[in-house]
Amino acid sequence: MRILITGACGLLGAHLTAHLASVHEVTGMDRNPWWGRVPVPILQGDLTQPNWIEDQIREIKPEWVIHCAALADVDRCEQEPDLADRLNAQLTRRIAGAVGDRARLMYISTDGVFKGDRPWAREEWPAAPQTVYGRTKREGELAVEQRVARPLVVRTNFYGWSSGRKKTAGEWLTEALRLGKPITLFHDFYFTPIYVADLVERLAILMESEAVGTFHVAGRERVSKYEFGTLLAECAGFSMSCVRRDSMEQAHWVAPRPKDMSLASGRFERLTGSSVPGCRQGIQRFLSHRGVDLEVRTNRTAQGSVR
Repeated sequence: MRILITGACGLLGAHLTAHLASVHEVTGMDRNPWWGRVPVPILQGDLTQPNWIEDQIREIKPEWVIHCAALADVDRCEQEPDLADRLNAQLTRRIAGAVGDRARLMYISTDGVFKGDRPWAREEWPAAPQTVYGRTKREGELAVEQRVARPLVVRTNFYGWSSGRKKTAGEWLTEALRLGKPITLFHDFYFTPIYVADLVERLAILMESEAVGTFHVAGRERVSKYEFGTLLAECAGFSMSCVRRDSMEQAHWVAPRPKDMSLASGRFERLTGSSVPGCRQGIQRFLSHRGVDLEVRTNRTAQGSVR
């Protein structure tokens, strides 16, 4: 298949590009350069430039467009709401309009579209975002649902190793634990994290299943940030002596955070017959991939079945 991926040099986009490029004809779009070892065509440019992405979709004629590009910095979105709207809502609206009924569109969304006051959010629950980031991503979801003939919206929360351009949350936590840097982790901030290489395998399964609609693809366990750090330290052999256990009530963020961002992935599992990984399983794989080439992390033949 011909596949076009936006944000192809970001954390998720790069892993997805490398995974799919081993089988399909993939073109990436990003402002930044490709960081994989195996070359992949990347169209470098500003996605917000008028008509640029629309022209590329018309020229490439992809069978799938996977929209990973976003402004995902929650605090920056709160500080610059116009920029968040332009990158998360308006850009998605343009892409959805350009795709229409010409191709399939997968839109990567977030657990941040929910209020976050109860566990295990399901797809049919009403969205009630509490942040600018969540609101603009929800507007992107609605644009995809309204403008695309066979939309696929995926809500998730992932972690992994980056290109080195900037540290991911998973990298920051691993380095802090390894070096014994004093950090605070919250015992009342819950999520269902999934390692990015595990996520891209399941996104590929969704594509192959011809799924339509909204799906949650996240980790099997609901854990607090503190519990996640404890499990990471245990798997890596690090001490937790540097970690202060605290409550979200003591945090001073620019943007408010929902307390419970856990997602139930049952709809994905029922449709595909595939499972989502447990937290320990994902962390162990994450740690084993430190310093490993992007293509090795995402090599289909090296991983076997995820079902």
